[in-house]
Amino acid sequence: MRRTLTRLLLSCSLFAGFSTPLAAQAFPDLIKALGIRELARDYLRPGADAIGYSINSGLYHSARIDSGLQLWVGLRGVWSYAPESDRTFIAKLPSSLTSLGYPSSIETATLFGGRGAVLQSAQTDPNGQPYPAIPLPDGIGISGTFLLIPHATIGSIAGTELMVRGLPPVTYDPAIGKISFFGIGLRHSPTSYIRLPIDIAFMAAAQEFSIGEVIHATAWNVNAHASIPLAILEAYGGVGYESYAITAAYSYTPTEPTLPAELRTPQRIALDFQRVNFRFTLGVNLIFIPLIDVNAEYSFGVQDNFTVGAGLRL
Repeated sequence: MRRTLTRLLLSCSLFAGFSTPLAAQAFPDLIKALGIRELARDYLRPGADAIGYSINSGLYHSARIDSGLQLWVGLRGVWSYAPESDRTFIAKLPSSLTSLGYPSSIETATLFGGRGAVLQSAQTDPNGQPYPAIPLPDGIGISGTFLLIPHATIGSIAGTELMVRGLPPVTYDPAIGKISFFGIGLRHSPTSYIRLPIDIAFMAAAQEFSIGEVIHATAWNVNAHASIPLAILEAYGGVGYESYAITAAYSYTPTEPTLPAELRTPQRIALDFQRVNFRFTLGVNLIFIPLIDVNAEYSFGVQDNFTVGAGLRL
C-alpha cells in the first residue's frame, strides 16, 4: 500500500494513508475495505488513541504568567508510544463468514502491528471448490506516532492568557483529503498576583481535528500545573483530566471479488471512539537563553508520550 499515512504520521499530522504489500489504496479506501464494523473498530483503536492523546499534549511548559503584553510563538513535537498489546487484537468474525467455514475468531494485526492474518475456510462452495482465502489488513509496523503542532499564547490580563494552536485546512495528498486542526484554551495563574514559593496555574482547552469527510475528532483537557525555577532550568509538572471523541463514518459497497456474494451489499458504517483518562506530566524548561524557550516533558496516560517544544518569547 502507498506510504501516505506513514509520511504524514511521522511529519505534520497524524492520519493519512498507510503501507502494506497486499494492495495499493488510500486511507479512506482501506478503512472502507475492512467492511465489518467491529473488526474495523478494533483494528483502528490504537490509531484513535494516538490522535486523541497526542493532540492533548504540550499544552503548557510553565505555570508562570507574567503581567503585561506577552506573546509566545513556537512548535511542539509529540512522540506517542503504543504499548505492545496495541499491535494485535482478536478479530471476531460474523456468522455470515463462520457459516461458510471461516473461523469464529483469529488474532491479527492492528493499525500499528505487522502482517495481518489470512482467513481460511474449512468448507467448499456448492461447486465443490474451496472458499477463497480472505487476507485481513496489515499494520504499518510502528510502535508510536509523531505530531508537530504550531502553538502560540498571548496575554496577560489579570493573570490569564489565551492559547491557540493548530493548522489551517490543507490538502497534503488528494487520496487523503483536507486535513485541519484547531485548538484553543485559557490558562490562569493566581501566583501572578499572590506570592507563593512556586508558580501554579489552571487551564482548560478544547481541540478539533479532521481528515477529509471520513474522520472527525474532538478533545478537551482541564489541568492544574506548577513550576519552580532551578538555576538555568524551570521544572514543571501537572495533572490533567481529559477526553476525546473520534468518529469515522462512510458509506461503502464491497466490490472485492473474493468476498462471498452475501457480503457484497451496500452498508453504512460509523465508528465511534471515546476515552476519558487522567494524564500526569513532568518536564523541564530552559530559561537561560534570552527570548527563547526550549522544553521537554514526559506524560503518562493511555499512551505515554514525550514532547519537546521551542519558541520565541516576545
